[in-house]
Amino acid sequence: MGGGVRIVVSWDGPPEVDLAAEEGALEEAAGGRPVLLLWSWPGPVVVLGHGQRDDQVDRALCTREGIPVLRRITGGTGIVHRRDLAVSLALPAGHPWARTIPAAYDGFVGAVAAALGGLGLEVERPRPVPRRSARERSPVCFETVLSETLFLGGRKVLGCAQARRRSAVLVHGLLHREPDHALYAAVFGVPPARVRGAVGGIGPEPGLAGLGDAVTRAFRDALAGTGTAVP
Repeated sequence: MGGGVRIVVSWDGPPEVDLAAEEGALEEAAGGRPVLLLWSWPGPVVVLGHGQRDDQVDRALCTREGIPVLRRITGGTGIVHRRDLAVSLALPAGHPWARTIPAAYDGFVGAVAAALGGLGLEVERPRPVPRRSARERSPVCFETVLSETLFLGGRKVLGCAQARRRSAVLVHGLLHREPDHALYAAVFGVPPARVRGAVGGIGPEPGLAGLGDAVTRAFRDALAGTGTAVP
C-alpha cells in the first residue's frame, strides 16, 4: 500500500465539492493509499445515482424550493440528504475488501454496523429482496433491500453503492438520521405511506460529530484488521 488511510471530514463543505472529492479519492486509492471521507450537509440536497434517469425526480419542485439536484459517481437510486452522514471509502483494487462487490459491502457495512452497535443501536442486515427490473425499481434508494443494507426497527437506515475502476474501488454510504418522509415522497413521486414504511433513521443523538467519531473509530479498527495502516 502507498500509505496509511487518509481520513477527511467535512461538516460544512459545498455539496458539489464533497461529491467531487470521491473522484479524487479514487485516484488516490489507485496510487495505493486508501481514503475515508465523511460529510454532512444541512440540506436538503437530492443526490441521484450515477445512471439514474432524470425523470425520476421532480425538478420543478426542487427548483421552486431551492433544492440542489446532484449526481454521485456510484450507482443505485436517489436520496434526500438533510443533516445525515455520508461515508465513502476508496480502496486500492488489491485490498481484501475491494476484490469483489460482496466483499466491499461486507467490510463497509460491517464497520458501520459496529459503530452503531457501539452506540447502543440494534441494527441488522436483512435478507436481500430479489432485485426489481430497471423499469420496476423504485427511484428511492431506501426502498431497495440488497446486500448493502442496514435496518433499524424494520426500516432501512443505511444504503450503499459502489464505483469500481481498474485500479481502485469506492463504496459510498448514506446513514439517515431524521429523514423527511414528506419531502422524499414529493421529490420522487412516491406515496408518503410507502416512504414512511421503508425509510428509517437512527435519530438525532449522538450529534453529528459524535456519530462521525464513532464511525471513524469503527473503520480504523476494521481496516487495521486487514493489515491496512491506520494513523
